[in-house]
Order: sequence, then C-alpha cells, then structure tokens
Amino acid sequence: MTPPVIRTPGIRVRPFDEESVTFQGFSATIHGTVTRPPEGAPARALVLAHGRNGGGDEPMIETLAKRAAVIGLWTLRFDFGFVETGAEPSAGHEDEIADLREAVAFARRTTGLDKVTIAGRGLGAWAAVACATDEDTEDLILLGLSYTGQEERRMALERLAEFEVPTLIIVGSASDRLDLPALRELVARMPFIELEVLEGADHRLRDAEEHPMVAPVLARCETWLRARTG
Repeated sequence: MTPPVIRTPGIRVRPFDEESVTFQGFSATIHGTVTRPPEGAPARALVLAHGRNGGGDEPMIETLAKRAAVIGLWTLRFDFGFVETGAEPSAGHEDEIADLREAVAFARRTTGLDKVTIAGRGLGAWAAVACATDEDTEDLILLGLSYTGQEERRMALERLAEFEVPTLIIVGSASDRLDLPALRELVARMPFIELEVLEGADHRLRDAEEHPMVAPVLARCETWLRARTG
C-alpha cells in the first residue's frame, strides 16, 4: 500500500510512515495515529490534543503532526474519549487531562524517549497546560487559547512559571474568547513563553470565511520546534 501523503500549499509532498494505535484512556479506548520521521531515529516525541469540536485528524492537528515528523519528531495524534463515546467533554476537562496523560505515557513507552512536547488546540491546549505542570513534559504548543481573565485559567498559566516550561502560544486577533491585553500582561512576566498573535484569526484559528489558517500556524510551529530540537 502506498504511504499517505500530505498536501499543504508551499510545502513539498512527502510520504509518511503512519500506524493506527489504541491505548486505554480514562473512560474509553483511545484511538490514535502515530507518524514516524521519514529518515533516522526521532529526537523527541510530540503528542497532539484536539479541540472540543474536532478530532485527531482535524486539519490543524494532522498537518502539524506530519510536518513535525518531517523535521525528525515521532508524533501521536488521537481522539479524546468523548469523541469515541459521543458524549460531551467532562466538567473541568478532567477526563481529557487524564486521556492526555495516558497519551504521553504511551508515547514514552513506545519510543523510549524522555523528551515529549505536547501541542493542544482549544480544549486540548488547557489539558496540555495541566499535563505540563503535573508531568515531566519538555515543552508546550498552545493553539487557540481561550482566556478572558478567568481565575482558574490564570492560575493554571502561572503554574507554568513554577516549572519554567518553554511554551509557544498562538492566538487569533479576532477571537471572541480572548482578552488579548490580559493575556499579554500575564505572559509578559514569563520570559519562557512566546506569544504569537495571528491577525484576523478567530478562536479556532480560522479566517473570516472559517477556513483553518493552517499555513501560518504551521510555519510558526515549525520554526519553534526546529529551534527546540536543534
């Protein structure tokens, strides 16, 4: 069978070594996809968590997973348990945080790698923050973060300072779920966090016609990941 390929404007088409995997999550069997580097041993693992209204194969997550594999990372993208059961996400995202912890553990068991980066969008971003402050996670990519000054979310981000977790945050300038001045003020005190504002993007990092702005997000993430992996 011919390996799957990804076609993104401005990016060379490459085959990918992919495998469907399962592991036990908090309340359901988790289904995911592993993408391996085309050449050589991976330098680290990347685990990707989707948003409330998506899945492991949503364009932003799938494309980032495959592009990260090209630059040498072993990647895992997966569906949270609520996707499998057809339920709503849990209150406080506790089940999703537990699912993501299991995904990180699966990545470590499977690869034998200590260095794990978590990338999350929306709901997955907040689950990633919780995992980063509870687990030995190398660094974070937070996409489409929703933050309007909520006390619990402010405290969650401030916990990143305790662990000095290097973090890239990408948000949209047109997000209606973001108090951008409040977020800027908060992360200004955290030199290990890089904040990127995508002009014209909404909270799901889509343009005015609701198309995912994959290319600019991908370009910024790739630059950051290359710098982190050397």
